[in-house]
Amino acid sequence: MSLSSSLFTGTIGLTNMGNAMQVVGNNIANTNTVGFKKGRSTFADTLSQNVATQAGTAQVGRGMSIGAVDQNFDTGSFESTGNATDLSIGGDGFFVVRQSNSENNFYTRAGNFHFDKSGQLVNPEGYIVQGWELDEDTGEDQGAIKDIVLKAFTSP
Repeated sequence: MSLSSSLFTGTIGLTNMGNAMQVVGNNIANTNTVGFKKGRSTFADTLSQNVATQAGTAQVGRGMSIGAVDQNFDTGSFESTGNATDLSIGGDGFFVVRQSNSENNFYTRAGNFHFDKSGQLVNPEGYIVQGWELDEDTGEDQGAIKDIVLKAFTSP
């Protein structure tokens, strides 16, 4: 292996470790962000070279890259906030929110909601939380998903 290829391999390694440190820094910076899910970087080989030695042939890595940055959707710790409209999700799933004056649905794991002046359960950006009406006897959901609106301090 030549000196320039050794330097190339080392430079690529340092560059990609720097990118991985950016993922770690992003995780640390968002520690207190509601609903944030940490990222994890994985590495992949990009080049290899067969080298003949006295013991036979061997394969030597000549470069690497960040294969992917995946989000970890494991359930985080639950914290009591004292606010009855702060919700969390145990396990898989997302809250469904709808942009006001639109039929576009979005998904979030951030559960910091509140009721607005018109009684709609909304997130801090003003997106309306969606849900299903429940059957009072069975607790099963019924009908189509719709806005969660509080009327006279009760909601179906």
